[in-house]
Amino acid sequence: LRSTIPAFALLAAGAVVLAGSARQVPEGPLAQAQHRYARVAAARAHQGAALDRLVEKAGVSYPAPLVVRAFKEEGVLELWAAPAVAGPYRQVVAWPFTGYSGDLGPKRRRGDRQIPEGFYRLDGLNGASRYHLSLHVDYPNQADRFFANRRHPGNNIFIHGNELTNGCIPIGDRAIELLYIAVLDSRNAGFEVPAHLFPCRFDTPACARRLRADTRHNPKLAAFWANLEEGFRWFTGTAALPVVTVDVAGRYSFAAPDGTTAVVLPSTPSSGPAGQAP
Repeated sequence: LRSTIPAFALLAAGAVVLAGSARQVPEGPLAQAQHRYARVAAARAHQGAALDRLVEKAGVSYPAPLVVRAFKEEGVLELWAAPAVAGPYRQVVAWPFTGYSGDLGPKRRRGDRQIPEGFYRLDGLNGASRYHLSLHVDYPNQADRFFANRRHPGNNIFIHGNELTNGCIPIGDRAIELLYIAVLDSRNAGFEVPAHLFPCRFDTPACARRLRADTRHNPKLAAFWANLEEGFRWFTGTAALPVVTVDVAGRYSFAAPDGTTAVVLPSTPSSGPAGQAP
């Protein structure tokens, strides 16, 4: 995939001098390479000042450690930032999905039109996307490979602009410009950017009702969603990111950076085609 898509710029690790403002092109090979794309330069020119205001309002410096959270049932993608990797994370902005495909539940094979669910990273940037700009989600991850179709699990999952989708998350051109510059500058500063993709907000009664209905005759799906809820509640309860690993059974495990095990908060009571990058 990556060798066949020149515009799909892979992310590089390593800290560089921090720019301090989304309006400025920071030093570093990733940022410099990305600004060879006219759309990336235009996105910074159009949205840099707005991004600075959003981050300032959240009370964090720029560029910052980030995490992206998406909720399929609600059709919302959130950007969170923190003063340090350890947190506390604060919501910066939320955008609605501008398109949707599939249903609640994980992606398990190529062509199923499902938006993945799980714990991922944004590991690539496409400054010449067919959908304005796009950020690559590292599906399939280790947990997906355990459960998904072995030969054809699917790939090419992106968060992108425009309104069309086939298993990706579109948020429109203006929103992707803001998100793209934030992710670019965060990665250029040496931070990974996690992306947590959920079926719905586990702490709402509406979500509880929907998941109960969908899992009435599907205990494997119920177990999968209960596992995702552990990671959801860690973040919402602590404003910190857990270290996420996958065990030999394909189940996510969550621990603090110091190695302690998660204490999960109680649940709320009920009341593009393969081989092409967007």
